[in-house]
Amino acid sequence: MNEIAVSVIVPVFNSERYICDCINSLRSQILSSIEIIIIDDGSTDSSPLICDNFAKKEPRITVIHQKNQKQGSARNVGINLAKGEYITFVDSDDWVAPTFLFDMYQKAIEFDADIVICDYYRAKSNSKIKKTKKSRIDKHLRKNEIYNLKTLKKQPSKHFGFGMAVCWNKLFKSNLAKKYLYFPEGVFFEDSAPVFRTLAIANRIVTLNKKLYFYRISNVLSTTHSNDIKRFDLFTVQNILLNDFEKYEFGRFKKFSINFMIKDLIKHFKSIDNSLKYKFYLEMKRILFIFQKKNYFNDIDWFYRIKASVALNHTYFLFKLLSRL
Repeated sequence: MNEIAVSVIVPVFNSERYICDCINSLRSQILSSIEIIIIDDGSTDSSPLICDNFAKKEPRITVIHQKNQKQGSARNVGINLAKGEYITFVDSDDWVAPTFLFDMYQKAIEFDADIVICDYYRAKSNSKIKKTKKSRIDKHLRKNEIYNLKTLKKQPSKHFGFGMAVCWNKLFKSNLAKKYLYFPEGVFFEDSAPVFRTLAIANRIVTLNKKLYFYRISNVLSTTHSNDIKRFDLFTVQNILLNDFEKYEFGRFKKFSINFMIKDLIKHFKSIDNSLKYKFYLEMKRILFIFQKKNYFNDIDWFYRIKASVALNHTYFLFKLLSRL
């Protein structure tokens, strides 16, 4: 058995306001056989000093400093350095429950799982938890069973979409992550393509119906023009996912992935700054043309299929009106 049960990878960029809460929650984990790999991605605030100070008093912490290359690069560096039997990710402005790693690792060992997915809370910037009784784990995935997303008869429902696309509420078997979980570098929204790829390839996935991760709702994509330009990175990531459809066997999970892609594009079109809307629409049409060429339209839920068809075959103004519904 590996001496290190779990490698925790923490990408950091200008997180001085929250990084102490994040690291302290990891140092307080009940599971002690862990390593914490912090990748400082060119921070210009006091984050590098804070991380180095933690490393001086905590032997399980390793800090790597690099030039700013965005979160995908930081995650990849962490994966390459990881020595644990399993790998997980914690964003530097989030935090985790004391039993996060213990519960996830126990579930992984019990089922010899390739991936374990847990439930999570959404937290405001002041750490106040948004009140919700609804589980974010899809109800037909809550049983103590092993899942293969390629062969699921019933697709996960739409409310599970975000929790499926991110890497931070998951525990990945190390050999699987090191082979398939490589993140696109230099772009935002880097999670979904590599996570979907790895979920599609994994044969043994289990879910843990406990809220163990605290996701701090980010304001990084405000309505400012400069931040909205980041939304165009969606097209780079979606092109990667489209290529993965050809390269790997997604099976039934392809339908879920396609619907997530379409809904994500429409969501960002609705909220992007008006000065960038038409440019975003043109890029969106290019992606939709590929969907049509590959016969993916039949896999889109009917309501979003109508919107996608209007975007591709009708006017910008008609789609803009329909997208509001």
